[in-house]
Amino acid sequence: MVLLERDLHLKALGSALGEAAIEGRVALVYGEAGIGKTSLVEHFVEEQKNNSWRVLQGACDSLFTPRPLGPLHDIASQTQGNLLNLLDSESNRAAVFSACLNELTTRKTILLIEDIHWADEATLDLLKYLGRRIRQTTSLMILTYRDDEIGIDHPLRILLGDLASSQAFHRIPVSALTNEAVRELAINKNIDPIALHDMTNGNPFFVTEVLTVGSGIPETVRDAVLARAARLSLSARAVLEAAAVIGSRIEPWLLSNIVGAESENVEECIAAGMLQSQSDDYAFRHELARQTILESISPQKKLALHRMTLTALKESPETHNDLARLANHAEGTKDVTAVLEYAPAAAQQASAASSHREAIALYQLALRFADSLPPAEHAQMLEAYVSELQFTNRYTDLITALQKVIVLWGSMGNRLREGMNLADLSTVLADGGRNTESEVISQSAVAMLEALPPSAELAWAYTSQCFLRMMIRDCADAVMWGEKAIALAEYFEDAEKLARAYNYTGCAMMIMDYERGRSFLEQSVSIAREENLPRRIASALGNLAGMSVEVYEFTNVNLYLKEGIDCAIEHDDDYNLVQTLSFQALIYLYQGRWAESAETAMKVLQRLDSDLVARTYAANALGRLSVRRGDTDALALFDEALALSIQADAIPRIGTARAARAEACWLASDHNRALAEACAAYDIAVSKKHPWVTGELAFWRWRAGEKITPPSWTAKPFALQIAGNWQGAAKEWEERGCPYEQGMALMDGNEAAQIAALEIFERLGARPIIEKLKRQMRAQGIRIPRGPRPATRENPFGLTAREMEVATLITQGKSNREIAKVMTVGEKTIETYVTRILNKLNFESRVQIATWAIERGLFSSTRDS
Repeated sequence: MVLLERDLHLKALGSALGEAAIEGRVALVYGEAGIGKTSLVEHFVEEQKNNSWRVLQGACDSLFTPRPLGPLHDIASQTQGNLLNLLDSESNRAAVFSACLNELTTRKTILLIEDIHWADEATLDLLKYLGRRIRQTTSLMILTYRDDEIGIDHPLRILLGDLASSQAFHRIPVSALTNEAVRELAINKNIDPIALHDMTNGNPFFVTEVLTVGSGIPETVRDAVLARAARLSLSARAVLEAAAVIGSRIEPWLLSNIVGAESENVEECIAAGMLQSQSDDYAFRHELARQTILESISPQKKLALHRMTLTALKESPETHNDLARLANHAEGTKDVTAVLEYAPAAAQQASAASSHREAIALYQLALRFADSLPPAEHAQMLEAYVSELQFTNRYTDLITALQKVIVLWGSMGNRLREGMNLADLSTVLADGGRNTESEVISQSAVAMLEALPPSAELAWAYTSQCFLRMMIRDCADAVMWGEKAIALAEYFEDAEKLARAYNYTGCAMMIMDYERGRSFLEQSVSIAREENLPRRIASALGNLAGMSVEVYEFTNVNLYLKEGIDCAIEHDDDYNLVQTLSFQALIYLYQGRWAESAETAMKVLQRLDSDLVARTYAANALGRLSVRRGDTDALALFDEALALSIQADAIPRIGTARAARAEACWLASDHNRALAEACAAYDIAVSKKHPWVTGELAFWRWRAGEKITPPSWTAKPFALQIAGNWQGAAKEWEERGCPYEQGMALMDGNEAAQIAALEIFERLGARPIIEKLKRQMRAQGIRIPRGPRPATRENPFGLTAREMEVATLITQGKSNREIAKVMTVGEKTIETYVTRILNKLNFESRVQIATWAIERGLFSSTRDS
């Protein structure tokens, strides 16, 4: 069994064991119930059984009347010697203890005693006796206990104090699992790993039990929590129930207000491991435990406790503005008026703080009672809810809410609001690949709003048409609609709609004119920043990255990625975060940062909330990477990527998926199938006049053996290579920072070029094409060099000679223009080199490059021959 995040604990036990082989040691392994102490020590003990260590195990039991020396009876039955005879004959304690020590002295032993928080008095005396003498042995005594069940007056405290003074003593606290570990456990499970961690506080027992049942409180967890609560006095149980109703944070004054003098029994709840102190307040150790206690309270009592809590919170100057708590307790009191007063206001508070998940939950609470509101107020609440949902990937909820709000505005005859929400719905449907429905609804919105006087809402309807055309890469039409939207949005001074119009128009324009399209997207970012529209900032930055990778322009892409991801994280914007991460995975693939590409793509694919677009890009990146590495799981990823792309009718994604499949077939020497894959999307790519998708598909048709003349507007690197100009193609790919594609061009060249290609592929770890190239070189009689070239051995950072030269000149304080003059190349080429150095060294500034170069003494100038 694999233990997550327990390497350090196992290492600590191993260290204690190593010391014990010379002089005996005691290891205390402790943590709360369910934290994994038993799994840890059993794993450790199992590993030592073949290492000449004898293992003796005993356990203390949770009995009303514990058996005296219970664990020693377990141990004696395993030794079958004098110790067992002494226990059976009820000899005096001194003789029994001495015999136990003798067992540890005569042979290297791991003595494991679990759950000593339940130990009887005689067992505690035995452990004290052994602890004081353990250094006389060559044994390791491992003791486990629950630190959440021993109050300050627990008998175990005396033993722990006695052992603490010994130099033979090791403390090994077992901690909760992190979010990352919980995410790993929850892979392929229909549950949010962050919510799961919040609910369980990373307790492995709670985590695994929740994953087993899928939803609700597992019976095993309920039984464990209620069994512990059953040991409390009636007064302490009353405190615990009031605390469960109060919530995740329990202020002492509020608890006292509700239960009066009984609040003094809170210490009993802490000693039992139910509650814990958190700064000046109290809290349950686990949200699952709180929910379990909450479920166990009778409805009448729960209602009374909610009423008392709501009254106390409203009357206190410290909490009367804590609207989210007031809304929660208003729901508990079944007071509809109070819910509708507090929940929407609390949602607005949460939204302003960028806590969009909380805002969504609060709007959902209010909307459960919103049928009693006037229709216009109900519709406005739904629109606010829609606005929050757009920060997430809750696609179904978003469509349902939009459909409801459209019906409400329609029933009131408000065509302006109805049309605007129809336009909103059309873009959501297009995002999910439902293009036919989306087109019908978008046209309805345009027709409805064009029948009214010009408006900002009409600008949004035009933008929805721009978005639909852009998504299927009808770029000229998209720009036409986008320019109409920009003119209207500017006239009505609607910054939010203007930012979106510039965003989508810029995306379409980047295919036809990269620099002009980029300027539109940067204008979108500028407008959004000026008006403090974080979602629009993150969207435009993400699209700058996504569209740049589509046309293989990487000069500023890492800046767009960083700023976009940072903005999305800061503002709890899951939608744009996942989208931008999917672009990042593909960008890293082309830049040769394959490990980072795989890690990023997996982040996207493992998320339950990843939408259609994000999943497609991530699956394409991971599938292509798998093929280039020679991994076996690529076909399934390609199938998913292609299916998702076809569903969305998105030519860039369809083209990328088909090209990736063609590459896989070509690497496997299946040229007929490679040709079929490349031909499958070629005509539509040509009809869209997409230079890069057309170019790549034409390239794979050519690689598969077909004689093809691509259109004159085909992307330059592909056109050059198809025309036989491998040198020009290689230079183009080098300047764009795409090492694998550069290697593909070089492998068509002379002996020096093929050796250079081999070096690139070896650095990347591209096993299939390495084998293919080696077969080609052998067939041409080219000697294959053994090991990396001297230049590569001297430079373990993966920089080419030209990049090393640029790094050296940066160190000398030269600007890009000055470096370009020295190296007799264009300034844009130097910008590309600088970007590639930053990428390869994972730096963010020229200062870091200079510092790095100075530290390594890179002062001489080198030039490619």
